[in-house]
Amino acid sequence: MKSRSVRVQVDEQGRWILPPEVMRRYGLAPGAAFNLEEIDGEGLFLRPSPLALSRIYVEPTNLCNLDCSTCMRNVWDEPLGRMSAATFDRILQGVRQFSPRPLIFFGGFGEPLAHAEILGMVKAAKDTGAEVELITNGILLDQSTASRLIDLGLDRLWVSIDGATPQSYADVRLGDELLRVLANLERLRDLRQQRGAALPRLGVAFVAMQRNLGDLPEVLRLGRQL
Repeated sequence: MKSRSVRVQVDEQGRWILPPEVMRRYGLAPGAAFNLEEIDGEGLFLRPSPLALSRIYVEPTNLCNLDCSTCMRNVWDEPLGRMSAATFDRILQGVRQFSPRPLIFFGGFGEPLAHAEILGMVKAAKDTGAEVELITNGILLDQSTASRLIDLGLDRLWVSIDGATPQSYADVRLGDELLRVLANLERLRDLRQQRGAALPRLGVAFVAMQRNLGDLPEVLRLGRQL
């Protein structure tokens, strides 16, 4: 858990004066009420306003290029499709009503990169001033897509890796794509380094199950390597 020091002034009436960036980060508009939590021996802790929206999850599509054995899609009878531009525009209109902006997370039961307009959606989300994250299985992360995500300043790219060997990966994902996924991530890393870019940060999502738990140490190693 990261920590930082914030300088707070107290005026002649004993009122606290918080820096503007702290006010924005915690949703403290003039007149807002908030709680300070007192922990013995530790001090006072400021919690975000209960009226501040932390994040929203946007599912661009429930289509996917994989057929994982653990996926909810195996037991439902929902129609498949992609989010329309009109629906997404309404979501962004709502996002703009909040200050600070909530984090926008692209994910769900589908593969976000399977949506033909996902890069434009990421750009529109970033243009609201919100932090933006996206989760992918990494298979569709070709050079053009990786380059564009760097240009757009995607804040974090999460990649699902549920096995550290082609065999264990295929056991869960029902497709032998691990080597391609790792190559795509290495290319993203190299492109980012070549441009001197700090974003997107990389996160690895691992669903721990009895059948793959032994792979977890190696997945951690892959994460550090990438």
